[in-house]
Amino acid sequence: MNAAVGNDVVDLTDPAIGRHHENERFVARVCSEDERLRVSTARDLWSLFAANEAAYKALVKLGGAPGFGHRTLRVAPDLASIAWGDRRLALVVTGDGDHVHAVAWIGGGRPIARVARAGASGRGESEDARGVLRDLVAEAIGCAAGELEVVRDRVAGAWDGFGPPRVVRAGAPVDADVSLSHDGGLVAAAALFGAERIDS
Repeated sequence: MNAAVGNDVVDLTDPAIGRHHENERFVARVCSEDERLRVSTARDLWSLFAANEAAYKALVKLGGAPGFGHRTLRVAPDLASIAWGDRRLALVVTGDGDHVHAVAWIGGGRPIARVARAGASGRGESEDARGVLRDLVAEAIGCAAGELEVVRDRVAGAWDGFGPPRVVRAGAPVDADVSLSHDGGLVAAAALFGAERIDS
């Protein structure tokens, strides 16, 4: 099975989530027992949440996922890795006062990623996220962003009928695993190049 990347962005300026870290029921639902001890601020909680979401997106591509069991994923205290069963994914969590962005991956090199404000396309967050991904991949492979298309193939049994996004250039797949995310006023994308074959 190929290597995979997932990413997740959380808009910390959304007042609806600003105090979730004080809601013990919510924290207990999304964090393992040891992770709950690390939650004292909104950034702490949403860093763990974004890490879980990013790992989930990568794990689904590898043929397995914890479903809605956030607590079965274990984020390392240094936020440098996340484990589910016998799988360990590398992890990077970044951000500022406005957002948290997590990128989780297994196999391949180190992914590239970008966060941007939504609204660039005027056609919604999904298209804005695709635009960020096209720009990111175009810079990496040395082409114009307009040469790239982000597509999702129909997949029977998928929650929305489609598989994960992929990037094509002139109809041919770009050799990278990719991930999209959006939340509130933010969009994000990640791409993993040099994905070597790994055992499932």
